[in-house]
Amino acid sequence: MWIKMDEKFVRYHADTNTYIVRRKAFFENSIKIDGNMIVGPGANFWNDLEVSGSLQLGKESLVKGDIKASDALISTRCEINGNIDVANDLTMLDNVKVGGSAICGNEMSIRPGCQVSFVKATTALELIGKVDVKEIESGTKLIVRSDM
Repeated sequence: MWIKMDEKFVRYHADTNTYIVRRKAFFENSIKIDGNMIVGPGANFWNDLEVSGSLQLGKESLVKGDIKASDALISTRCEINGNIDVANDLTMLDNVKVGGSAICGNEMSIRPGCQVSFVKATTALELIGKVDVKEIESGTKLIVRSDM
């Protein structure tokens, strides 16, 4: 079930078609928006999160379901219990935990301390530092760098 977001937690910037979510906001139902989304730190989504544009998930946020977006930046210490499905680029900063798979249609970058069960990037997968990736789709171009 998709619902409209509670206005006490969200502001809308019409010029950029961006929804801005306050820090420590929480949403019990699945969220689906047509536009971009910037999420403040410590937000909780207890179901799925779907964004037609770009998503910037604030540090220490929790998504208990799946994430779908055009582009995504997942900040440090976020936890996603489901899958991440991104049409273009996906970046995961330090210590992100993904319970399911992370799939993107272009380039994916994974920073130190991240844990992901399965990854697939159409163009290239960049692993930086020590990461815990259980399985990588065969045929994925892999770039491995030491922690910078």
